[in-house]
Order: sequence, then structure tokens, then C-alpha cells
Amino acid sequence: MATAEEAIGILDGIQEDKKDAEYYLLNYEKELKSYLDAKDEFMNYKEQRDENTGGGRFGVGNPTAQAVMKGLQFDSTYSCYRWLKAVEIVQRGLGERKNMFIKVRREADRLHHSGKGRKGWVVYVQRRYGEEIEKRFILPEVSISEKTVKLWWQEIIDRVVFVLNKI
Repeated sequence: MATAEEAIGILDGIQEDKKDAEYYLLNYEKELKSYLDAKDEFMNYKEQRDENTGGGRFGVGNPTAQAVMKGLQFDSTYSCYRWLKAVEIVQRGLGERKNMFIKVRREADRLHHSGKGRKGWVVYVQRRYGEEIEKRFILPEVSISEKTVKLWWQEIIDRVVFVLNKI
């Protein structure tokens, strides 16, 4: 059985994971670019003197296999890799409408980045999501409630945390 301190620690960890999931959902493009730039730099780095002939750094003589091993090494050490992978998996598993929702939610974060008071992003998402659905599916006057916006966002965050813990 867990002690009260252990339970509180676990709950705090879950809350931290949810905050991280929200961050990576909102900043996926920026973090992905940083990851790809860092990986490219790592993959193209050449050691000054490599006297190891007949086998590369990873004990493999095949240059393609060496590149794969080097890429795997980078992924295992890059702190954001698992978060980026979790967000990508969740986005691929969602339908077109929920991906439109995420796109609009990212727009709202860029425009209404405020941590205090009523969440301005909710109203923005309600309006912009309705516009996007109307444009894409030619439906007149689409509206989404504030409760639904918040519920969808929490469900997506929870799904990212769940996927993260499965990979």
C-alpha cells in the first residue's frame, strides 16, 4: 500500500505530466524544429580523427547501420523525443475535426497567451473552430460550447500523457 506522501507525489507527477503534455501540444512545431535541427547537427558531426577501421563507433561496419545507430542514440538522449512522439501518435489517431481543433487551439495560444483570469483562448477557439468547420464542411453557423472546448482539450491532454506512458 502507498503512503499518503507517495500518493501525493504520484498525483503531483500526473499534474506535471499534464502541464508538459499541454506545453508540447501547443508548441509541437517549434519543439519538432528544435529536435530536427539538433538531430541534424548530431548526425552530421564528424569526429576529428577516427582511427577505428573495420567497424564504426557502434561496432558496425555498414555506414547505413552506423547512421541508424547514431540516430537511435540521439533519440534516447534527447529529452523531448518521447513527448514529441506521443503528440504525433495522438494527432495521427484523431480525426480531422479534432486536428482542426488542435490547430485552432495553437493559434489561440499564440494570440491569447495569458495565465490569469478567464481563459481567453476558449472564446477564440469557439469562434475559430466554428469558422474552420463551416469553411471545410460547408455547414452554416457551427457552434461549440465552452464546456465542450475545455472537455476536448483535457481529453487530448490526457491521451498524450497516456500514450507517453505506453511508449
